[in-house]
Amino acid sequence: MNQESRPFVVLAAGASSRMGRPKPLLELGGRTLLANALWAAHEGGADPLLVVARDPEELRSRAGPVPAAEWVASPEAHRGQSYSLRVGLSAAVRHQPQAVLVGLADHVGLRPEAVAAVLEAVAQGGSKAWSVAYGGDRTIPGHPVALGRDTWPLVERLRGDRGAGPILAGLGEELRWVDLPASWRPVDCDTQEDYQALVAADLAGPLTPSGDAG
Repeated sequence: MNQESRPFVVLAAGASSRMGRPKPLLELGGRTLLANALWAAHEGGADPLLVVARDPEELRSRAGPVPAAEWVASPEAHRGQSYSLRVGLSAAVRHQPQAVLVGLADHVGLRPEAVAAVLEAVAQGGSKAWSVAYGGDRTIPGHPVALGRDTWPLVERLRGDRGAGPILAGLGEELRWVDLPASWRPVDCDTQEDYQALVAADLAGPLTPSGDAG
């Protein structure tokens, strides 16, 4: 990978309809979920950072202290995650990277070490895309994922409320899995109940996904 360009795109343009309020602005551990994601990406070695949002200025003003980032507008985010992914990818490829990392603002607990591991795997080359296998689970791609140049035209064809999953599923052996501990797996935060459980876990001690033994 180009050592000068290791872009990480954070998708933060969802409607948060099940939560009832913007998920990227929920607070956990004294920071917003968006800030936590950006700091993890930054500390893991990603650069530049890009945030895809419906209203970038509003999100930026309310996100709290975050590392330097590009704020990318997704004015038609209602068309689904695929639209925002295309917008983010289009902004990231201008930095001429070999691959683009992608993560979600509502995935809680992303670790800098996970970002660094994916970046290291990308630097080794030899694949079209990279995804994390937390605890050896290769049934569902784990974030962050990295999309190499050969996959970018496929992203442009995506439609609807889905991310890069269908692309990764079709790559077969051309998808490189990065094995990381199960206890590092980020946790989805989609509903108010999810958030309250995360708050309770954060107050009780280190965050560990339900069912993961480490």
